[in-house]
Amino acid sequence: MARTRALDYEDRKKDILKAAAILFARKGYSETLLEDIAEQCGMKKSSLYHYHRSKHAILHGLISWKIEDLAWKVEAAVEQAQNPKDKLHAFTQTLVSEYIRVPEEVTVLLTQMRYLNRPAMRSVIVIQDRIINRAVLLIQALRPEVEITRKKITALAMMYFGMTNWIHVWYKPSGSIKPAELSALIVNTFVSGVQHLPVEQLN
Repeated sequence: MARTRALDYEDRKKDILKAAAILFARKGYSETLLEDIAEQCGMKKSSLYHYHRSKHAILHGLISWKIEDLAWKVEAAVEQAQNPKDKLHAFTQTLVSEYIRVPEEVTVLLTQMRYLNRPAMRSVIVIQDRIINRAVLLIQALRPEVEITRKKITALAMMYFGMTNWIHVWYKPSGSIKPAELSALIVNTFVSGVQHLPVEQLN
């Protein structure tokens, strides 16, 4: 007879992912053992297999869940805004908020994805592309009079993510610059730059 799942199965499964994120961020994926994750969760190693079949499955589950969560949150935030700049601000504020709230999970997204096997990587990239494509659309909306080439607009999107993706490494929420102010600085700097680019640099 198949083992019956507990009512809190999904919650426990996600708790394991969060615990693993702390260890993967601090020690690295390759240096973290299943025993370490089990200890972090306060359970036996054998119990982990009831929720995740391997350490790789934990990493894949963590990255897939976090990127999907980010994609859903930025899409919901953008839909509430009215004009292109406000939409980019909503997008940025969501990223900044999440990156500050769960820095370990973000660290894993940015540094440990290389440990995924090819099928897992492909599935993650599909979700990741939703976020990138959303940024591309927002950037194009800042210069509606210009048809920006795909290479140029993708480069601009990567530059934008370069401004946001690593703030959890250096930013101190207890400092004088608050998250909302940081988001505004990023948006105003980026929007001003894009809007002042000569047309020939966008074609």
